Amino acid sequence: MIKSISRDTFSRMLNNERKKTFTKSVYASESFSDQSFHSRTVITSDSSTPTEFNQETIQSDIRSAFGKPGTNNGTIGTHPDFRELADTDNQEHHYICSLFLDIKNSTRLTFIYDLHEVVAIKNTILKAAVDTVRAMDGHVHRFMGDALLAFFGGKQQSKEESIVNAINCTSVLEALMTGTIIPVLEQTYYQDPKADYLGFRIGLDYGPNDKVLWSSYGLRGVSEVTPTSFYVDVASKLQGIAGKNKAMLGDSILSEVDFPDDFTRVRSRTQINAKGECETIETPTLPRTYTDKAGKQHRYKVRELSHEKYRDLLPFGPELKQSFLTSRCVNCSGVLFKCYRSINGHLIEYPSVSSALNKKESLTFKTTLSREVYQNHNFPLELQLIKTNHGKEAQLFKNMGIYRYPKKIVFRDTNFSSPFFAGDSHTHHDSTAYRGLHTMEAIIKDADGVVIFRDFIGVFIK
Repeated sequence: MIKSISRDTFSRMLNNERKKTFTKSVYASESFSDQSFHSRTVITSDSSTPTEFNQETIQSDIRSAFGKPGTNNGTIGTHPDFRELADTDNQEHHYICSLFLDIKNSTRLTFIYDLHEVVAIKNTILKAAVDTVRAMDGHVHRFMGDALLAFFGGKQQSKEESIVNAINCTSVLEALMTGTIIPVLEQTYYQDPKADYLGFRIGLDYGPNDKVLWSSYGLRGVSEVTPTSFYVDVASKLQGIAGKNKAMLGDSILSEVDFPDDFTRVRSRTQINAKGECETIETPTLPRTYTDKAGKQHRYKVRELSHEKYRDLLPFGPELKQSFLTSRCVNCSGVLFKCYRSINGHLIEYPSVSSALNKKESLTFKTTLSREVYQNHNFPLELQLIKTNHGKEAQLFKNMGIYRYPKKIVFRDTNFSSPFFAGDSHTHHDSTAYRGLHTMEAIIKDADGVVIFRDFIGVFIK
């Protein structure tokens, strides 16, 4: 049963990084001592040796879940679609999504661990973050201490796909930190049994074509191609007001895909006022007001991603998603809930929230019960699908809201013990109609009314 994203992989990455940094610190200390270097046998490792763990496994775990083929081997630095601008005076307008991430409370590590351990921990976390960004087809632009700036989008991607990838990346990063990184650190280091003071803080926004200008900054040979835009700059501002393991999204990215209010909230924090009373402070906009050249003041709307709700839409199995305390998913071994697109007469799986679909596409939602379900549960079962439409277009056509489809009673198949029994499938046909993010929920109850299965599929529509 899968209960975390790449936990074994991250653990091996950390152990390998600890060996590397310890080896290098030993080498450095000996090189300045009176001993000759060959007086002690030291096993070293570098990226070319078999002991270096191949972190593509994190990519493969994530990309396979999202239905993305191959591996993203992009390198850090200039976005590949704008390299020709380097050391030139040329400029180019092109949209981009900007994600700014840092590791909250990482400074505390230096008060707990030796420096070589701090290097190992921070570097392994950043490696995992980088590979998550690349797994979602993002591009890492630069590191800044324990922070990184990444871009989603380019000349070969639609703006909708780029936005979907960026939002999904923020949710996967949160799941990776809370479900994988923190548990591994707590298991590895006895001197720090609670590592949940660590966390990612993320800022994310989208800049349209006419609001983003790519150009080369600096001198010839000492330059960087980077975009100039309020929506690029604001990503770091959003990160700055984000809480631990939270992501703040700007109004531009929310509006561009008509992202539902159900999956965001106004950021709030508590503080003690002058009277010694605890009060709640909400942050519906950036704390700073911006004044344009005409003297008009602008306050920029921001929202916090509701990780606990959006995470349930990620295309991982319910056995993984239910491991998070706030999850609404319920796993039942032997039950599968999938969505399929009809392409040229063939059904092709659509992993939840994996991409933005065109309107008027045919969809098939299929719930499959294996022999194991018939053996282990109290029949008859009750299956219900619940569709939720969001967005302005659905509202315009009076189709926004929750639609509960008729409950289906599933009786025990007397042939389930036969070696030829292949399971029982129940299908529902639908189609893409309205721009935005919409969901389908499957709930199965047993004869006693106990929920034995619940999962969600999200569908982005252009």
